[in-house]
Amino acid sequence: MANEISLFDLERLSNSYQIRIWQCRKLGRRWSFIDGAGPEKVLPSQLVYEEGDLGFFVQAESFDEASLVDELKKLVKKSICC
Repeated sequence: MANEISLFDLERLSNSYQIRIWQCRKLGRRWSFIDGAGPEKVLPSQLVYEEGDLGFFVQAESFDEASLVDELKKLVKKSICC
């Protein structure tokens, strides 16, 4: 089971990448909202990173997905270890 990251980190990522981002926990086959940051966008959402039962969804027209996933991996790893 992965630990959530802070709202502060979500807001920082939202501002850096100009995206709407939120984290959810998988309960069975469904995702349960935990927290999110950034302005609502009228765009489809996409799951960009999943670690255990924790997933991160994004709404954006374009963004550097590889860089965002790297940052999410570091944040999730940090919250589990420390």
